[in-house]
Amino acid sequence: MATEKTPRRLGRGLEALLGTAGGLASTDEGALKLIPVAQVARNPFQPRTEFNVEDLVELQESLKASGLLQPITVRRRPGRDGFELVAGERRLRAATELGWKEIPAIIREIDDRTLLTLALVENLQRTDLNPIEEGEGYHKLLQDFGLTQQQIAETVGKDRTTISNMLRILQLPESARRFLQDGKLSMGHAKVLLGLDDSDKIVTLANEIVREGLTVRELEHRLRQVDGTPRKGKVGRPRTADRQSPEIRQIQDRLRRFLQTDVTLSVGSNNRGTLTLHFYSADDLERLLGVMRVPD
Repeated sequence: MATEKTPRRLGRGLEALLGTAGGLASTDEGALKLIPVAQVARNPFQPRTEFNVEDLVELQESLKASGLLQPITVRRRPGRDGFELVAGERRLRAATELGWKEIPAIIREIDDRTLLTLALVENLQRTDLNPIEEGEGYHKLLQDFGLTQQQIAETVGKDRTTISNMLRILQLPESARRFLQDGKLSMGHAKVLLGLDDSDKIVTLANEIVREGLTVRELEHRLRQVDGTPRKGKVGRPRTADRQSPEIRQIQDRLRRFLQTDVTLSVGSNNRGTLTLHFYSADDLERLLGVMRVPD
């Protein structure tokens, strides 16, 4: 029973940033200890704001059956008693829900910038962040800690253009950002919407995408029509989306929310068909492989 998703290769990785647990010293630094759960404060730089309830329940069942296979990592709270979580938010939450009084932990000396970076890397390795959470994490590294986009890219193992795109989506109006955060819009939708200068138009189109289940291609066609550019294709030919049953469109929407990308589902006779997933960069493809747990 797996308690953690298999980490994908990403930047310097958690082990490189934290060091390994082997050869632990007798001092607090690098020591593996049992510490009181009540003394562990949450990571103040945790970019993730939403946690899947079903995943936490599954992890709780695993902890009850097999115990904690990987300790959490903490640092001593600066200027205060107790500890601050560095890595292992899901494990700490599950242990707390089970009523554990103590939890195995590795104690490290880590500064604020490294703390935020580790939290980003941990979540990115497990594909747990939605695009808005990821973009906000990069923005904090950029603004609060003075890293350049290239430095961020090297740290988390992403292309610089990906970092730039994730930062750009923070420019979307609040309602569109919320749709993207909830998986109702894909990154493909966001990139098209960011090409518009009118925030009211962006909000209107975002609502139409959610209401009508528009794909990225359909959104692009709609924008060309609005701009007066004739749409390609035979006149009067119904769109593929218009010919789909409500059930198929519902499945498409569920997949799009889960995978956070544009999805096209076509079903023909005998319930045979094709499922097409769209990605917009090498990093986006890697993210999809992680979501689907495709082994390296």
